[in-house]
Amino acid sequence: MTDLEEHPARLLLAPGERLAGPAAQRGALAAWLAAVRADPGPPPGSAGLTLVTLAGLLAGQHPDAGVDLDILSAGIAIAARRYARLGLPALLPPGRAWVAVASAEPGAHGGFHYPGQGYRHWQMTALLTRHGPLSGPGRSDPALAALDLLRGYAHDSLHYGSYRTYRVHPAPAGYGIARTRYGVNFRRPDGRAYSRPDPPGSPSTRNLGTITEAATDREATRITRHAARTAGIPEPAGPAALTWRDATGRLTPADLTAPAGDPPAGAGPAGHHARMTRYYHAVTAPYTALLAELSPADPAALHDLIITATITGSLTSLCRALNRQHGPAAFTRLFKAPAWTAPRPG
Repeated sequence: MTDLEEHPARLLLAPGERLAGPAAQRGALAAWLAAVRADPGPPPGSAGLTLVTLAGLLAGQHPDAGVDLDILSAGIAIAARRYARLGLPALLPPGRAWVAVASAEPGAHGGFHYPGQGYRHWQMTALLTRHGPLSGPGRSDPALAALDLLRGYAHDSLHYGSYRTYRVHPAPAGYGIARTRYGVNFRRPDGRAYSRPDPPGSPSTRNLGTITEAATDREATRITRHAARTAGIPEPAGPAALTWRDATGRLTPADLTAPAGDPPAGAGPAGHHARMTRYYHAVTAPYTALLAELSPADPAALHDLIITATITGSLTSLCRALNRQHGPAAFTRLFKAPAWTAPRPG
């Protein structure tokens, strides 16, 4: 195994990433991550897509992409300022964010809910898609496409900047690699999570994975809403209003007419709407209910504490606030699964 210090130039770590364990194991982990992250090429799951990096898009390398770059650039600046105030010094490097501007799949429809879109933490890359038709001549409004792309990039930049711990652990082949901490979420090397899954149909959530994802998106839509207001982009009329509300965090159950169950196959507009509906019911709505339950007087303050803990890895302020409102060891009582045996966080 190689010592960690031998790879300072090759190893790419996000601001909140940590390697845990003995030095020799950290060295092996560093070497593996360095190899996986050395080439920020197209991420897994992007076959059949025409891709350009966000850096290339912002530089005008794909002028017919159908995205208002002025709105996108201004929104990225808003995201950088907001995250810096929360403790995140940098966004996901634009050269490691890939944007699909076309697809070989007939009827493909891009946007935040495109199948497989998102951040790949092992590779430290992200797959984004331009909202609207990705095959054929159709396009979304460039301003709306910019807002949707901003939401995706702000979302993945927070995933990139969240506190994350990797560890080597024994495995049948010699050793394995596990992510044992992500934001406010904990997981043992054997896969057991600190919190248990929510019961089917639960209106609220106590699952830390759901909370981390939902808090991340709440921040991304808040940033997008600010960008839309700053650029003077009002809610459009017609079907485009749904995308605007989704990207800016203004979606309501009344907007969602598709069933809340498994989305249909395909990436067309109907599939996109169905995935949007599923995400709202599985992620957005339960988190909104959690904030209202645990901090009815000021849900926004609780959200800010969750986001700060997600970025910094420190649960101290979050645990203190929960203890004041819900009694001692509130984090444990609210979120810990009975099967978890590791020490209580906070």
